[in-house]
Amino acid sequence: MSKKILHIIDNLGLWGAQTVVKGIFEIQNWFNDVFLFAMRKVEINTQINHSNIIINNTNNKLSFPIIKLIKVIKENNIEVIHCHLAKSQIIWWLLKTLFFPNIKLVLHEHWEIFEDGKIYPFIMNSFRNKVNVYLWVSNATKLKILEKTNYNENQIKVIYNFVDLDKFFKIDNIDLELERKKYELEKNDFVVWFASRLNEAKWYKEFLDSAKILINKWNNIKFIIAWDWPDKNIINEYIEKNNLNNSIKMIGYVKNMNIFYNIIDIFVFPSHRESLWITWIEANSCACPVIATNIEWLNEIMIDKHNALLFEKKNSLDLSEKIEKLYNDENLKNELIKNWLEEVKKYSLNKYIIELNKIYE
Repeated sequence: MSKKILHIIDNLGLWGAQTVVKGIFEIQNWFNDVFLFAMRKVEINTQINHSNIIINNTNNKLSFPIIKLIKVIKENNIEVIHCHLAKSQIIWWLLKTLFFPNIKLVLHEHWEIFEDGKIYPFIMNSFRNKVNVYLWVSNATKLKILEKTNYNENQIKVIYNFVDLDKFFKIDNIDLELERKKYELEKNDFVVWFASRLNEAKWYKEFLDSAKILINKWNNIKFIIAWDWPDKNIINEYIEKNNLNNSIKMIGYVKNMNIFYNIIDIFVFPSHRESLWITWIEANSCACPVIATNIEWLNEIMIDKHNALLFEKKNSLDLSEKIEKLYNDENLKNELIKNWLEEVKKYSLNKYIIELNKIYE
């Protein structure tokens, strides 16, 4: 790469867009011509191993550090701005309009276009003449922006999210009993896991209802929920009300994800709308099969009964039947894993960086 690139993001919290940024920078931790500016700090920041990480020293959600950004751009002779998430796109539109008309602008759509409402599409239309390239994480997101805005196909490039195959892989010699004890799990438990921002868009309700159905059938099935924002209390109330404390556990943030993926049996992804989430790709890469909602973009990559099982949106009974199928059918489970491990090579971080650098050039 010969150009000087500045990535801008609202914050470095523990979410999908931040995971993408972390991968981009850590695979290039030797490269001094790529910079990252986070407009505010949050309680827990994603740690990125690169020398050119700048985090604005404020936790104010309304932070618009224009003067600091101007300084970073001028001092480092920035040629391309790569914006992640809506807030960075808004601030850079202002900077390009008022101060840097010749800098190339890349907007990276992660998920906002799937939200309801007209404000975001209106903002995107307002930016259109300033944007050089609009990156989309799937064909479904590309179709959504073409449906909701006046962008044309020449401005849009699809670049699927990645998995770092050097960090996420099947561990053959793991001490399953020891690692499971850290989460109060037994070696012979059948562990079903869900991790996400806990809100209705991710639709944990189907996960909980299917858990309730299956817990009454088997004593050794356990359901794990990671992360705890923002609907944690609603989930705790559900667990208490249905007397499920011994079978559903909320464990918060998991630090060593590669080991964790290797000690669970199934990853469930019950989202109602999504762009392209990284966690299930990582889980699959660690030989953990995935059950997901049959929605646009998910079924673009996950083929039912080939590399995943898909269930009908908002259908807890269908989800419980899919979990039961993998509980009872080890051959199917192994077949899904085998097919995904072949396919995951297409989503490697190395290939992602090559495609991204072509776009910059």
